[in-house]
Amino acid sequence: MEVLGIAASVIAVVQLTGACLKLSKKWLGPSEFSVSELDMMMADLYAFNGVLRTFQTHLEIHSDDEARILGLNHLTPVLQRCEEALKTIREFMEKTGVMGRHLLAPRFDKKLKLSLQILERAKGLLELAVSADSQ
Repeated sequence: MEVLGIAASVIAVVQLTGACLKLSKKWLGPSEFSVSELDMMMADLYAFNGVLRTFQTHLEIHSDDEARILGLNHLTPVLQRCEEALKTIREFMEKTGVMGRHLLAPRFDKKLKLSLQILERAKGLLELAVSADSQ
């Protein structure tokens, strides 16, 4: 069951990342970030999405090797933190109207930075895991 758990976690995080990317293209509102900073954040989300999809492919390629997949089970908490960070981003971007976009944006900026830091750390761990597991 643990093998299915990590695969399900990866799928959930991939779906959330896609939802955040889709919403980020539509979302406009006041922020302390400059346009170039927001563009870099979008690039970070795309990079995270790419690493996550590579990890998902790695799991699919080795899906028959239960011992190998179980060896990656230590990444489950990392994926759970990613899921929480992405939910935070998605929930904010789904808000519409003055309340969602104008009044909450300045307070959300700190949460956004923290969420992106979580994703950046996870990206490094996932890259390392695929690299180490491939050797």
